Amino acid sequence: MEQVVLENYQSERKIKIEVLPQMGAQLKSFSINGQEMLFFSEEMFFSPKRDFTGSFLMFPTPCRLAGSKYRFEGREILQRKSGEDIFIHGLIRDETFEIRQGNDFLEASIEIGPQHPVHEGYPFPCYFAVKYEIIKDGLRISFNFENRGQAPAPFGFGVHPFWRLEGKRKDIAIKVPCQYQMELMNLIPTGKTEPVEGTPLDLRDWKSIDGNNIDNVFYGRIPDERGGVQWQAKGIQLNIDASPELTHMIAYAPEGKPFVCVENLTCAPDAPNLYSKGFKKESGLVVVPPRERYAGWITWTVEEIK
Repeated sequence: MEQVVLENYQSERKIKIEVLPQMGAQLKSFSINGQEMLFFSEEMFFSPKRDFTGSFLMFPTPCRLAGSKYRFEGREILQRKSGEDIFIHGLIRDETFEIRQGNDFLEASIEIGPQHPVHEGYPFPCYFAVKYEIIKDGLRISFNFENRGQAPAPFGFGVHPFWRLEGKRKDIAIKVPCQYQMELMNLIPTGKTEPVEGTPLDLRDWKSIDGNNIDNVFYGRIPDERGGVQWQAKGIQLNIDASPELTHMIAYAPEGKPFVCVENLTCAPDAPNLYSKGFKKESGLVVVPPRERYAGWITWTVEEIK
């Protein structure tokens, strides 16, 4: 399995990442001073089920897409690749990206046109790039989407990290700075939202995952508020910041698993279908005009806590 390594020192911390260019430019590793932050299992990754692990990129439809299809601009789009319907996590996770690397950054890009396998299920010519950049105390992930076609293009993007759990669940806390949760039916949003205030899903402040089997979509991210994960027994806190373009978040903390997920997305799962049903704002779907671009960023930084 080909991988590209980038490492550098920032604020007396050695920050290192490993990227898999032929597997959707996903992260296999993100470590600070030798402390691995991500959970990655080669056994799971190469299993017949191709279980998800590490931190992968979701494009053009983050998470689930009901029926593997949607209507846009009067036509039905069937999300297929190599003749197979794809209903979850988009179309790029096993595609090969071009890599450009500098001293403190690594940029992965892909061009989608009529001859590209992704075009079958996403018939919108475009350029998509993600840049991993080592910054003070962590990593910045920025994305850039360019519509190179002659018609508007629906756009959605998300990053799906599996944060490593070490120690007891009672010592692990997460924070999701969003005002609403999205009503789900079979893990797919209906379009309805509910305030988190006064509910067990109010994660606007740090909350232990112990006893909380969380798998929820959140909406209404509070500007300038950061999310994250705390390993309280180890005295480590991961801070998650994002640009305004990433309007939605997901928290996934299954019992008995060695990971927890806190994710940033530009839209909700099933966003194109929500959009066509009239839930345009709640969907978060962005429609990019021809020859225009859409961009944003996420940062992960680590600090010590008492």
